[in-house]
Amino acid sequence: MSKAAIVKKQSRQSVRHTTYDRLKEMILTGRLRPSERLSESRLAERIGVSRTPLREALMKLEEEGLVIGQRNVGYTVVDLNVEAVCDLLVVREALDTCAAELACKTATDTDLDAIRDIVAQMAELHKSKKTTPADVARDLELGIRIHKVIVESTRNIALIKMTEQIYQQLQLALWLEVLWVDIEDTGLDEHRAIADAICARDGAAAAKAARRHVRSSLQNMTKVQEIYRYRRMGVDGEAATAVVAATRPRRARNGAKAV
Repeated sequence: MSKAAIVKKQSRQSVRHTTYDRLKEMILTGRLRPSERLSESRLAERIGVSRTPLREALMKLEEEGLVIGQRNVGYTVVDLNVEAVCDLLVVREALDTCAAELACKTATDTDLDAIRDIVAQMAELHKSKKTTPADVARDLELGIRIHKVIVESTRNIALIKMTEQIYQQLQLALWLEVLWVDIEDTGLDEHRAIADAICARDGAAAAKAARRHVRSSLQNMTKVQEIYRYRRMGVDGEAATAVVAATRPRRARNGAKAV
């Protein structure tokens, strides 16, 4: 491949990544409202790209659960049903608790090393204060990855499949929790408690830590619901977060968000 061809390919990839990042940011910050129908031509003009990278970005966002694509209709920003999310979190609590307890018996030394490594990365990210969109995305990625490693270490195929399905349905809620919630900010300590218990092969402690972690997410959904209500009224993401934060007592930051 010639140098010119390589440069052209890299340029296309850069446009795709930029378009995807811009669209995701517009959804998560409230500039694109819940249930809003997306006009590809208007969005392409607004972002300053052609419709090809825009469609690729929309397809990726659909996979992540942030938009819904319908034949002959196009794409629509997903609407968050907080009650349904809370129902899913109840199921997630049972699955994560089971996975943590089983992992104490089945995890190999390699699995335990992987769990420790993810917690170390979380701690390093926490030092950066997560000030950029990339940091927020990394925060969510690590939070999901540690649970994936834990459940896969059980070698229980049914449990792995059920957990994957639940997490897929929770993607939007997890994004909003990581992006918006700034109270009860104890996720790093919670993940560390789960990891320490599993590494010590203490099933009771692992189950207790996993249960407490998911219940933090249930509590966080109350704030997400309030912010989401303001977004539906047309208040932008940052303003909605500020309004809700002003009405609630704040606590000292203590780690990455609960995921």
